[in-house]
Amino acid sequence: MSEARKLWIPGPAGRVEAALRVADRPRATVVVAHPHPEHGGTMDNAVVFHTERELHRCGMTTLRFNFRGVGGSEGEHDSGRGEVDDVAAAVAWLRGLADAAPGFVCGYSFGSWCALRHALRDPSIAGVIALGLPVDLYDVAPAVAALGRPLLVVQAEADEFGRPDAVRAVLAGARPQADLRVIPGTTHLFPGRAREVATCVVDGVGEWAHCC
Repeated sequence: MSEARKLWIPGPAGRVEAALRVADRPRATVVVAHPHPEHGGTMDNAVVFHTERELHRCGMTTLRFNFRGVGGSEGEHDSGRGEVDDVAAAVAWLRGLADAAPGFVCGYSFGSWCALRHALRDPSIAGVIALGLPVDLYDVAPAVAALGRPLLVVQAEADEFGRPDAVRAVLAGARPQADLRVIPGTTHLFPGRAREVATCVVDGVGEWAHCC
């Protein structure tokens, strides 16, 4: 496993701070987007860090990044509008490193909402991974129904922004059928459970992407 290399990539609001791990002969690429910037979300969030690292460990080239206005990334928070463009910039940059490998997007909470909306605009995205999908905060059902590609959701049993039953109702419209994995006894922030989230992601992606 390679160490994460900090770097800056071009973005629509200026340079974007990112961390890259390159796999030899990558089976896939994945961009990982962090939780809401106004609630402390950064690319160094524990769930984001461990998920990205474990995806790299199973053969993916990975990139996590800071949304505009976070850390060393230029620009200002744009309430989820410009942040979708930030995801697009990260995906395009990473595709330049391994354009023959399938590309996935992964997001945690606010980041999952941004990742889903980018995937709707980018037919090259092979699948979406959503961690803590905030179905009570955003109207994600139309995006889920329109996605038409594999979707893996990892949700906390007591998620304050989307209990599993509410998530199941939203995912009922997904085609192909979405994969929901529930981590018991925890909440939206997955306190102390980041490694468990990462394990769920790797197991799920291995089943529908055949790359882990």
